[in-house]
Amino acid sequence: MGVSAQVLRNKLNPDQPHRLTLQELITLTDITDDSTVLDGLLAQLKCLPAVPMNEAKPDNLSLHTLSATAAIGVIAGETISAAPMTQLRRNAILDRANQAIRDLSLLVVSVESRFHTTPLLASAMDVISSCGVMPGLN
Repeated sequence: MGVSAQVLRNKLNPDQPHRLTLQELITLTDITDDSTVLDGLLAQLKCLPAVPMNEAKPDNLSLHTLSATAAIGVIAGETISAAPMTQLRRNAILDRANQAIRDLSLLVVSVESRFHTTPLLASAMDVISSCGVMPGLN
């Protein structure tokens, strides 16, 4: 990035006068392939986490499905836990929720890309869905 490690730490520390610029945020996210800082910014703006579209491939469909299911299962387990809600636990739940949102979004994009890679199937499904109720399909 052309920035020393200490300057980058200072820019990421809200108590320091240095500030991370938009271009530096984009470069940092691109180089590290980690959207954690970007997700923090989006959370402060009350937005959902970033979704890395380069991971949305028809081949990753089962991976996204299993990952989203696992993240939701962990969140469900946390909701029935009697443990006190600490900052660490809260952050872990929010991280899992962000991961589930990311995986569900990627699942949608992967399904769409898989569906559109086979135009014949897409056309056939359009015809079937436009016919209304068909015997044996309800």
